[in-house]
Amino acid sequence: MIRSLSLSGHPPRRAGAIELSRAAKCVAPPDMKRRQAIEMSSVNKPGGNYLPVIIHGGLAYVSGQLPRRGEDLLYVGKVGAGVDIAAAQEAAALCADLCISAINHATGGEDRIVQVLQLVGYVASAPGFTQQSQVMNGASDRLIERLGERGRHTRTSVGVAELPRGAPVELNMIAAVRS
Repeated sequence: MIRSLSLSGHPPRRAGAIELSRAAKCVAPPDMKRRQAIEMSSVNKPGGNYLPVIIHGGLAYVSGQLPRRGEDLLYVGKVGAGVDIAAAQEAAALCADLCISAINHATGGEDRIVQVLQLVGYVASAPGFTQQSQVMNGASDRLIERLGERGRHTRTSVGVAELPRGAPVELNMIAAVRS
């Protein structure tokens, strides 16, 4: 059965994610819930005919996230030519925040993230740029900062010629979740 998710956990559920199985519930402290409410309101809409998150078998598969707020791309260019490593790390951290926000929106809160399992980062790289893993440290550090040990993950960093809309970084994530 395929259905959309909601914060209440009862069908009909929120559009933007599907779930094919359910797991145990968990409760977050009030201050965490306030922060999550702000973040959940800033989830970006997909740029095409796809879902931002699919929940299946206790896993959240998050579609690629660009460093944007709404339709506004906050970072543009290639790393190593126009975008320095520090700015690219900030962009990667923002993408990590957006991955978490997408999961929050689909499951009802950050407390439902059991473990980030895998992070894949694509870095639009100028010719000769080879520090993609340094760029991705911005995302990895953010996940550990926000989630502690639950944010530790496996990671792949890939240099690419171009990314959608001229973004310097794009991330996708897989996380174990409670629904």
